Amino acid sequence: MTGQIRQDLRNGVAVLLLDRPVANALSAELRAELAGALDHAATAAEVRAVVLAGSGSGFSSGVDLTEYDGSLAEPWIDALCTRIEDFPKPVIAALHGPTFGAGLALALAAHARIAQAEARLASPEITLGMVPGGGVTQRLPRLLGAQVALEVMLAGQTLRATDPRLRRLFSQVTADDPLPAAVDLAGKLADQGHWRRSQEATRGLSDPAGYQRAIATVAERLKGQNGAASDILRAVEAAQLLPFAQGLAFEATLFEDRLRSPEARAQRHIYAAERRASGMPERAQAAIRDISRIALAGARLGDVALLLLEGGKVVRSDAPDLRASVSRALDGLVTHGKIEAATRAAHIARLTSGMAPVDLALCTRGSEVADETLSVPLDDGRGLAGAPLGLRLYRPAQTLRLAELAVSDTADPAIAASLAQLCTGLGVTLVRAAQPAAGPGLGHILMGAVCLAGLEMVRLGLTPQRVDQAAQRLGFRAGPFLMMDFDGLPVVANRLRAVAEWLGCPAPGADDPLAERLAKGAVGRAVGRGFYDHPSEGPRPPKNLAGPGRDPAEVLGTVAPRHALQAALVGAAVQLLARGAVQRASDLDVLMVRGYGYDRARGGPLFAADQRGMLAMLQDFKALARMDTPLWQVPPMVVEMVKNGEGMFGRRHD
Repeated sequence: MTGQIRQDLRNGVAVLLLDRPVANALSAELRAELAGALDHAATAAEVRAVVLAGSGSGFSSGVDLTEYDGSLAEPWIDALCTRIEDFPKPVIAALHGPTFGAGLALALAAHARIAQAEARLASPEITLGMVPGGGVTQRLPRLLGAQVALEVMLAGQTLRATDPRLRRLFSQVTADDPLPAAVDLAGKLADQGHWRRSQEATRGLSDPAGYQRAIATVAERLKGQNGAASDILRAVEAAQLLPFAQGLAFEATLFEDRLRSPEARAQRHIYAAERRASGMPERAQAAIRDISRIALAGARLGDVALLLLEGGKVVRSDAPDLRASVSRALDGLVTHGKIEAATRAAHIARLTSGMAPVDLALCTRGSEVADETLSVPLDDGRGLAGAPLGLRLYRPAQTLRLAELAVSDTADPAIAASLAQLCTGLGVTLVRAAQPAAGPGLGHILMGAVCLAGLEMVRLGLTPQRVDQAAQRLGFRAGPFLMMDFDGLPVVANRLRAVAEWLGCPAPGADDPLAERLAKGAVGRAVGRGFYDHPSEGPRPPKNLAGPGRDPAEVLGTVAPRHALQAALVGAAVQLLARGAVQRASDLDVLMVRGYGYDRARGGPLFAADQRGMLAMLQDFKALARMDTPLWQVPPMVVEMVKNGEGMFGRRHD
């Protein structure tokens, strides 16, 4: 058979090889071909067993996310998995590389599994606000028990085939290619004439009381929640209580309901956006340079050094405090079991003094390196306006793993592409910011617009705490005033001047709440006072706060404070898009979710605006226009979207 399934007959065993770029995603075409190949194998006299395997780097990455936003083409995964489980001849799955999502469902439906030791398995649906389909919630508990099944599905993490929790899944784990061993096992089962189907597995159900304890423990943790996690718990409970066929039907109902939920659509959006973000034209235009030795010039770059060391890079620096800072951080990782002592020693061995020879120097403002060294400015919080090429690593770098690459028309494409490749290799999601259109930077502008809006509302009588609460209702983990305290108010003041100029707004003046706090020496968390007091137990409103402030309706009329913040952010975003500062709108959602703690379950602020509807946004802009500030001017792009019935991502709203 040609196409996306390659077929080979070995000693009466039909090897069906999934063969579709990229990562053997289970497209509708591949599923149809696989169903046809199974139909042929079921009736072919020369076939006595079947092995399912994947070509290339892995078994299968599952269903392409884009399919979930439309109608699900037949044959769907659940029907295909039932076909495999009920197959009249033994079916063995040979697993190597990634086996994710619906790929895992196929493997569990097989009558046995043989895995290469480095194979990786995951049920990542929870990270997309979804419930696993294809019978995973029913087969996995039967094979592994409730506790392990819930750990796998609720964490959504990738596990090695050698993980002790997964040992019951496999007939064999081998260091070699699993395909020959799978063919041998298939032949033996065919000779025996009997084999066990997953629905017949009882070991995971052998301790009913323990199964219920695992259910009760998770139920207590999820008390009051009503999302994908609670649905997964209900499905795993059903695996013990219902006959297998009814359990599958229950899972299918939960899957369909959760698939269409706003949370699932939002999380699929941001998941896909993260994977698109790093695509940039320079990567196709120029040869990539290897960057393995990197100098860091500047202060307080310990987190950047950790990111590079974890990525296997040699890091050089003359900063006197860097080694001590990195050593303390690594000691903490060892203490908490995150890394081994040997890994710590290897990292420290690659941290050396001096600034040469290196392949690249990352330099904060005011730091210098030798003229002959390839040097790229590193944003220290004040932006990268004017730099032909620059990098902003969102901090802490080794935790957030997010970067903006500022690229001008005069930048060397080879260097830009090499920096992009460096970030990708470090596991950093990268967004391209076109200069000079992006001015101080994409994230600085978006969050700066939120901060300027918040300052305006406080100037008119709202309290910082009320504005921060509004930002949290909008989807931010923390509001703009708490974020400003964490960054340091002097740094924020300088940055907001640049952002205001880019937006065409008046910069914060002497009568502004920010200037007032600075005049009182309240410069942020570092000194314990900013817009909040910062005692050791955590931030709290200042003791001298004078009353609750004005009613929001007196200040904003019919517009809720959270929607005023949303309007400022959307207004800045459409300016970035109109000026060509960013490649795609979804890149801005990635920055806000990954860099500023916007709720992932809402898909990012632009996706949330889309879901709310551009007409509602336009009405807010018109209502806020009486404030007489460019921050809330009606954006022509929003007007055009409403006229055309479109949203930020081309969606129409009824």
